[in-house]
Amino acid sequence: MEYKYKLAKLQYDKEKNEELIKRQRKRAGQVFPKQLEVEFWQQHLEQARHNINQYFWSGVLIYFIITVLMITGDYWIIDRNFFKHDFIHSLLGLVNGAFCLLTLFFFAHYKILRPYYAYAAMAMIFWAIVSMTWLTMTVHTEVFRHQAMMIISMIYIMGFVLTGVKPFHMLLTGLMAAVVAMIMLLTLYIPIDVMVMGRVLVGSTVVGFLISKMLCTRERMIFLVMHQARLSEKINRIHAEELLHLSQHDALTKVSNRRTFDEMLDSYFEQARHDEVPLSLLFIDVDFFKKYNDHYGHQKGDEVISAIAKSIKDSIRHMDFVARYGGEEFVVLLPETDAHGAYAVASNIFKAVERLAIPHSQSLVDSNVTISLGFTVYKGEADIFKSDFLQRADQALYRAKQLGRNQIYYHTLQVEEVL
Repeated sequence: MEYKYKLAKLQYDKEKNEELIKRQRKRAGQVFPKQLEVEFWQQHLEQARHNINQYFWSGVLIYFIITVLMITGDYWIIDRNFFKHDFIHSLLGLVNGAFCLLTLFFFAHYKILRPYYAYAAMAMIFWAIVSMTWLTMTVHTEVFRHQAMMIISMIYIMGFVLTGVKPFHMLLTGLMAAVVAMIMLLTLYIPIDVMVMGRVLVGSTVVGFLISKMLCTRERMIFLVMHQARLSEKINRIHAEELLHLSQHDALTKVSNRRTFDEMLDSYFEQARHDEVPLSLLFIDVDFFKKYNDHYGHQKGDEVISAIAKSIKDSIRHMDFVARYGGEEFVVLLPETDAHGAYAVASNIFKAVERLAIPHSQSLVDSNVTISLGFTVYKGEADIFKSDFLQRADQALYRAKQLGRNQIYYHTLQVEEVL
């Protein structure tokens, strides 16, 4: 039932995801259902953090080259009348940019800081816009003031594209930074063209927002396709697991089938031979089961087989192995179990079936359903083969039935020992 529930839920999720893909193709950028929306942004943010970590040293190298080029260029283009003032502002701008990028890296890299990464990213972009606006617009060299517009636009676009923060949140951050920067410039009576500066600040915010929205639209479709692939993989895995389970287990009793028993016997036998530890093999047969089937019907017979299988499973250890050998016959493998331990397990099974008290009016040994048990023990002997081991356990069961059924019989691999 659990298998069917999981499969039905996955199929339902897959159908819903297919609908989302169709809607995204018709109208790109649509918001997902709440849980999927949260998962998308978590993944988007995680990818941004991963990119910052992965390309950190490449970024350091690029920033170093830019710094060298800018310092060299600034040295030659700064107005000599304001050289000291403007050059210091230029250096402070480069140091400030390095500080912002390094802070962003720390929040992306260190596990303890990662939960605050989005807030740190918005704070750094806000600070970078305001501080770089002041540093670049308070220089006296006219070329620097023109260059400021490009630097501010780059900060905006980098903030939207690289941080992984939601475009709307970054839009609010950018607009707040624009307002604060304009108030600061006007309050400090810094000579600026208000119209041009406003267009740069607000225009860069809008452009960055549109670019990030377009990128997120593409990311949304990729996310849905990948989510669809994951759902399909889970469905296929469940089908494969169920097919494997069906191929290894008996459909009626839900215990392992004979094919699986043969495989497990190989493994257990070789392990016992290698480690020279005992391995017990127990054969179980329902007494006069054909008479029961003929009298009560096959449906009742199936119920008896299922009930006995459950009793056997409940009577053995987690390390033991039980299988339906065929018809009304079961086998149990007991690793690291000597004759006395195997007899104790056999007694537990015998009593568990006895407690079921299933009426059997056609039985010749009891008024209820009974079982016969035969077992043998392999002690790791090198001269004993698996076929001998199996045959001796089968002979023990045959002997139990021959002696009148409804009993336990032990047959050693050495014929002279009998318990």
